[in-house]
Amino acid sequence: MSDLYIFVTTDRPDQYLNSIVHCIEKGTRKIVFIQVEDRQTEQVKLNLLRANVYNLLQNLSTGVYKYYTDPFKHKVVHLDAEYKTENLTKLKAKYSFCLTDGIDWTVERVPYLNLRRYISALGKRKGSIVDVTSVSKVYIGDILACCLLENIAQVYTFELLVKPDFDKPWKILIHELAEGKVYKYTNLVETPIFKESKNSILIRSIPLLVSIIGTVLFIAVTLTATFILGFNSVFIQVVSTIGTVLGIISFFLVYFPVRSK
Repeated sequence: MSDLYIFVTTDRPDQYLNSIVHCIEKGTRKIVFIQVEDRQTEQVKLNLLRANVYNLLQNLSTGVYKYYTDPFKHKVVHLDAEYKTENLTKLKAKYSFCLTDGIDWTVERVPYLNLRRYISALGKRKGSIVDVTSVSKVYIGDILACCLLENIAQVYTFELLVKPDFDKPWKILIHELAEGKVYKYTNLVETPIFKESKNSILIRSIPLLVSIIGTVLFIAVTLTATFILGFNSVFIQVVSTIGTVLGIISFFLVYFPVRSK
């Protein structure tokens, strides 16, 4: 059972509803709204957002759509005028399913400089889903980079495949959308290019690890031999020469790295 961690940057509850309903229907039982705390973006009132998302679900479960942000804030649309009775019944049932007591709704505010540490902790929680559908573009690169480094395998975005009708916002909620045809819940770290890049980073990191281990072993052997044979032995002189050559080579590789064609 996966927990859903949604990065938020706006007070509008509609933008998070589709991901939440999709994941709850797949078995998610914990929803966490996350705000990156930084001066670059306006801070969201997280508790109010959580309440508005839940209230929107409640409204829809009774066949009502309510606006929670300007310019139509507090306006109510009764959906019985928009849907046939059978379709309205299905709509209500879909959102009622998301209001069970077994779902935990919480909020967390993460200082920008602690983002890597926070995502690292998420990586240790089995099955965590990171949702970046509505996150500010300012942070999308940071979040993806951290997820890559922490080997988080589920970083999703809710992708609408049709032109949205903003005049009737309830038309772009998940009850109107068919998965695979009208929307996709895409795992960003499973795209071919991202997977190839991830593998490339892994391949490059292995030689670095090997070189570190090799250096430690080289130093250990040298110190042991010096202690046993003394500084004037031929073996120590050879090792010293090899160490000097390797040091020069390392210097050039650091400042003049070999580029692949």
